[in-house]
Amino acid sequence: MNVVKMAVCGWGIYSDQFANAAVLTASVQKLMGNTESTACAASTGDRTQSLFPDLDSAIHALDEVSQHAFRALHEALSSAETITPDRTALLLLSTWGPMDNTVGFLNSMLDADGRYASPRLFTRSVYSTVASHAAIYFGIHGPCETLAQGQWPICCVLDRAADLLACGHVDYVVACWADQASAVAKDLCRRSVVGLDRKEFSRFTSDETGYGAVAIVLKRIADASSGNILLEIPDHTAAPAAMTAPGAKLKIHSFPTDSAAHLAVAIATAVAGKPPVQYTETHSRGSARIVRITSVSKTPM
Repeated sequence: MNVVKMAVCGWGIYSDQFANAAVLTASVQKLMGNTESTACAASTGDRTQSLFPDLDSAIHALDEVSQHAFRALHEALSSAETITPDRTALLLLSTWGPMDNTVGFLNSMLDADGRYASPRLFTRSVYSTVASHAAIYFGIHGPCETLAQGQWPICCVLDRAADLLACGHVDYVVACWADQASAVAKDLCRRSVVGLDRKEFSRFTSDETGYGAVAIVLKRIADASSGNILLEIPDHTAAPAAMTAPGAKLKIHSFPTDSAAHLAVAIATAVAGKPPVQYTETHSRGSARIVRITSVSKTPM
């Protein structure tokens, strides 16, 4: 059995429910009954000093997906060790992407037979624009990729991160999942459910549809240090028994990449309690993949 192993040296989240990782960790600890740790986590707010103090001014004119991604990336990079920009890759996955900008551009094409199509909306509707802006702002000079994967949004990014680390051209991979709240997308999902019987989209039509982003900084297990969180990803569904993260009890609001929020819950559970913790990503056809979360031992494997 081949098992991919990577170390997490920083992570962050920004969503409609969790302003940062400290808030999420406090929620997880409360569910686990760690009241003292909960109070400590809640009082700390941001976990580390910001490396990018002008973040708010940098993102105020960006689309919502970029804003969410930037906040999660900012926290992940600020909480990680110092990275080498030329030896760092960025992976971003967004299912809906900058949906509102796309619709705005298409509407501008319909006006005056397309004579006044908006170049501003066009550049902001390109699917890879979020990752491109992020790479420029955070100074990431390695590979910059935007992925599209409907069935395995978590594991496909982790698989690609493992490939990049294994090739030896980068020492760190920053992975990010982000999606906005979109009235247009919500209406399209409603139409798909009603008109096409695509019931899998019904979860995006409720009043509690969410939004947000999760980012993690990954490195090779050989470079890990004691205390880092370790992700183990088998190449099939079988995995040793492990504690299940309390994601269901948190009732994460539905959005296309909400599975990343559940992965963040699993990471927070491992940080707050005693690993191993198991995160399961499911396929629409019933199959599943496992991500096993443990602590790195003093002697990395």
